[in-house]
Amino acid sequence: MRSRLFLFSAALLISTCPAIAFADSDPAVPYTLQVAAFPSTDLADILVAKLVQAGEHPVCTTVELQGRGYWTRVFVGLFSTGTAARRYGDNLIARGIVNEFLVRRAEPDQAVTRLRRVTAGDSHALGSAAKPVAPYALERNSEGANDLASRAKSVGNATVKAEPVGATRDMRTSAGRPLIDFRAAALELAPVVDTGLIPRPDPVTLALRLVVGERRSGPLAIQDRGGLWITGDTAEGLVRLRWIVGDENAELIKIDHEGRVQLDRRLLAKTAGLRAPRVEDPLHVVDFISSNEGLLLLVQVAEGRYRYRLHVGRQVPTRGKSLDVAGSINLDKNFDSRINPYRKDGKKLDTEQPPEGFDSLVALNPVARWFNLRANYWVQAGAILFHELAEAYAKLDLGLDYLEQGSEPGAHALALDRERRLKSQRPGADIVLTAGSNRVLRTQEEIRLFYAEGATGFSQR
Repeated sequence: MRSRLFLFSAALLISTCPAIAFADSDPAVPYTLQVAAFPSTDLADILVAKLVQAGEHPVCTTVELQGRGYWTRVFVGLFSTGTAARRYGDNLIARGIVNEFLVRRAEPDQAVTRLRRVTAGDSHALGSAAKPVAPYALERNSEGANDLASRAKSVGNATVKAEPVGATRDMRTSAGRPLIDFRAAALELAPVVDTGLIPRPDPVTLALRLVVGERRSGPLAIQDRGGLWITGDTAEGLVRLRWIVGDENAELIKIDHEGRVQLDRRLLAKTAGLRAPRVEDPLHVVDFISSNEGLLLLVQVAEGRYRYRLHVGRQVPTRGKSLDVAGSINLDKNFDSRINPYRKDGKKLDTEQPPEGFDSLVALNPVARWFNLRANYWVQAGAILFHELAEAYAKLDLGLDYLEQGSEPGAHALALDRERRLKSQRPGADIVLTAGSNRVLRTQEEIRLFYAEGATGFSQR
């Protein structure tokens, strides 16, 4: 017979087990309880885990049975008398921890592993709250009789059995039937988790934070919130913003009572194609936003950390005084290589900065029109606003100067790149880029004269 002995490590669990009395160390303790035998060490490990959970200290021994291969036997305890062993086994059955056991003499190598040695007063030391284990069976000999029972008879050991439950009884009926599947019992060690009950962030909100690189964990105070506000002719401003995101997304944009631009998040979820909740929903919304350069820019300025102000009107308030708007004005507090070097102490004038409470000011004259001399056609009003907002975003969020600085691109050039990307995404919109020279016509009279002077000199598309 070949033997293999291994001890289940339960050092971390011992501190949580009920107190058990241990007798004096005596290697001659003659009795132990065999509570199960399995043809697989994996099945034995499952029972061992349950025994440890119940406060026991099991030991396993693998033996070769003639004609039946290797079986792993599971033992519990060392006892001075057979009566003490049977009393302890009865207690295990009463607690639902085992279904049957055999009292047998301990082999010498079992004593070396320091199995638990229980004194006569320990049979009720463990509480009754331990969870019952799944049914298991003891191995059988080739004639179908219980191998343990025959071995016990030969050495004078007593055999005590609980009535086998259904699965065990079926195994004893026919040796040819499959072994019991203990995987379900193993799963009982961990609670069942309904993942649908796990709270998840709103996918659109999370997607917007991913787009703008937001790292805060909670909401900001109103005075610290970034975003985009429209003043002046709000209706004209809304029309131009809706041109930026495209006709199919126009209804996503709302303006609250304070003039702050809001995105309809429920409609955004629907437009992005969200249906049943999925883990990948936020990334799906990010892909949807990123596929539309206009929507991407609006999200970046309306949901970002800086406060942008869009003013549509012929006059606009600055940090200093109100200014007349000829075509467009784009102000911020950052260093500008075109301006700061020529100002006292290198600081911008108050009229060159946005009003208090804002980091950026984009002002547009609603009457003015841009005629691009390269394309020989009018630039759409929405395209002008797109360029100015893209330029403002590059200066604030990306920290770029208006002009190129060494290897660093300029905000103006980056805005032109975004215009080209938007045009490539909307081939049917016939978008005219602002790149090149543009003639800005500030009043209706200038526009009328321009038409009169060049009625045949520019494209009528």
